[in-house]
Amino acid sequence: MARSSDSTTWRFSIWLVLAATFGGLAAIAIAVVALVINAIAYENTYNLLNTIADREITTLEQALKNELDPALEQVRFLSGYLASAKVTPDDDARLSDLLMGSLAASPQLTAVSFIRTDLSVVVASRQLNGKLYVTKVADGTRDAGFRRAYRVGMEADEPIWDIPIYLPEIEKPVMSTLAPVHRRGEPLGVFAAVVSLPEISQHLKDRAGPFTTPFVLGEKDVVFSHRNLFSGDFHLDYDRPLPRFDEINDPVLAQFDRTKSYEVLPPGSHTTPFREQENVTVGDASYLIIFKDIPALLKRPLTVGVYLQSTVVENVFEALWQTLYGAGIVILIAVALALFLGRRIGQPMRELADATRHLAALDFGGAPELARSRFTEIDIANRAYNSMRAGLGWFSTYVPGSLVPHLMRPSSSEILASREVEVTVLFTDIIGFSGIAQRLSPRRLAAFLNRHFSLLGSHIVAEGGSIDKYIGDSIMAFWGAPEAQEDHTLRAVHAAQRINARLSADNARRGRKGLAPVRIRIGIHSGRAIAGNIGAPGRINYTLVGDTVNIAQRLEQFGKQVDDGTRSAIVSISADAARLLPPDIALTPLGAEILPGRNTATEIYRVE
Repeated sequence: MARSSDSTTWRFSIWLVLAATFGGLAAIAIAVVALVINAIAYENTYNLLNTIADREITTLEQALKNELDPALEQVRFLSGYLASAKVTPDDDARLSDLLMGSLAASPQLTAVSFIRTDLSVVVASRQLNGKLYVTKVADGTRDAGFRRAYRVGMEADEPIWDIPIYLPEIEKPVMSTLAPVHRRGEPLGVFAAVVSLPEISQHLKDRAGPFTTPFVLGEKDVVFSHRNLFSGDFHLDYDRPLPRFDEINDPVLAQFDRTKSYEVLPPGSHTTPFREQENVTVGDASYLIIFKDIPALLKRPLTVGVYLQSTVVENVFEALWQTLYGAGIVILIAVALALFLGRRIGQPMRELADATRHLAALDFGGAPELARSRFTEIDIANRAYNSMRAGLGWFSTYVPGSLVPHLMRPSSSEILASREVEVTVLFTDIIGFSGIAQRLSPRRLAAFLNRHFSLLGSHIVAEGGSIDKYIGDSIMAFWGAPEAQEDHTLRAVHAAQRINARLSADNARRGRKGLAPVRIRIGIHSGRAIAGNIGAPGRINYTLVGDTVNIAQRLEQFGKQVDDGTRSAIVSISADAARLLPPDIALTPLGAEILPGRNTATEIYRVE
């Protein structure tokens, strides 16, 4: 792709357009189909994963409910049973049997107790000091836990869950549910049932999925349930019954932050939404935390959740991405084929464009001849180019090289129109050419002249001059037209000096071969002349007309009068031209001479 030099319009390679068209259409078609199918599969997979996550959370919620509800139901039953007067509050034996029956009926319970109004307590424990199913009567006045349980329980109107506490007897944090007992309006005491939170953690872990880690957080983000609650890696006591989530020795849960989560509502679900926290990083692994708030279970803040490695989810979506990768590979193959076909089709066009670029730069020697093409239109264009190349090649040999760029411009008629300009004209002539012509055959003479003109012409062109014509063994050249050249005289003199140096070197070579030297005369004059297209409509030349041309030719002839036979080139220059030269050009005055066809004398100098 390139920007045109004569406009702001972008130009495109034909092979690129073909490749973009073929490859683009194929790529778009494949991409649209792949993206639509993948989008549908992605949405369905995403919804399915959210549904599975919701079911995982719901399963844990139900498992937690199953762990806690029996304790609540037992104290509700015991409270009603004692209130019905079927047993008296001071019957330790009957109360012990009643409490032991509750333990047997509800394996979730760790201990059950009845706290009387005098803070004497009947306790039944599933395990105490290494013994199973132990009952005892204790003095609750010395235990802050019993005192709190009695106070909170008596303030309640129905069975409630109290805050977590730590029981040093069993060295475990527990949840306690309290139920007040009244008979005819008189308080009898409070039933309390406790559930071991480490055991709940183990049960929830057993019910969780194979790749997930469950947890339950309470008020102020303390940990109600976690696999590390029974690991013994941290110290718990009455004042600190439970650790916070960032103290549980779990680097994933330590980064739990509900402010960084977002809400997810499973499709078609009638349950409450859950939340997800992504990009929880531990080492090189990334995790996803899924959680849900369920305050209704304990009538206080409660969060149940799980976390799992993101790769579990990413692997599912990775399979979907594989389909896109496959589609991408197919697209790349289609584009590669399109590029190949585009280049194959565009190659002849590019060769034609490169070849015509040589012609546009007037590099006729570098413009290649193009081969025939299997494509009809390109073959026609190549043949037309070859014909144009041959014609322009010959054209460039018949027309001065400095004119060719102007002739190929749209504005050539204006540039080459006849007008008066300041120019410098140079004439050359071979000394003794008649004798040379008599000694050589026509073929050898033509070869001699062609070599001679090539030698002189190369230096004229190198100095920016235009060869107007060849006249027998003479050359007429000029500077300052069709484009103005401020140093046209200096250019002409430099050309004459280079010609003299080249002839001297060539004559030395001829001398070593026993050949006679080739010597020339050069005349140079600067002045005004008419420059432009001169001639009939069917045959015109771009040339110079005027007295300046005549004086230059007379100066060349004047060289006969000052030829001492030692110089390879006798360069005669008029005073009008000499005045335009810088001081470093060495000139020798030859005096004033009335040239043929002139009425006044002309000051003449010789260029050294």
